[in-house]
Amino acid sequence: MAHKSAATAGWILSVCLIGIGGCASYEPLDMSSYDPSYDQKAIASYYRDQAVSMREKAHAQATAAARYEALFGPEADLVSGARLLARYYQQTAQELERVAEAHAAVDRSRPRSPTIP
Repeated sequence: MAHKSAATAGWILSVCLIGIGGCASYEPLDMSSYDPSYDQKAIASYYRDQAVSMREKAHAQATAAARYEALFGPEADLVSGARLLARYYQQTAQELERVAEAHAAVDRSRPRSPTIP
């Protein structure tokens, strides 16, 4: 008898957990959307973080280019490749900052609900 009630309790628990999991809905955030109903501040923050990461990569590649130049001379393929990567990362960072600012502008222009003192 105890085995039957444990099995029944386990079945009920399984059904409840599946039901709870099925009720939770997750809609991914469209990072390219300028819809004011989306969290534009969070989207802008994401793009700014990505820009910082790209700047760090640009700095690392510029440093590598200087090291490669000291080791292999200014005409080495490693030097030009590292410089090109540094430029690419810097340009990508600038574009990400531009996108972040556009999302921040949408957030700033969004009507705010009045605060109660």
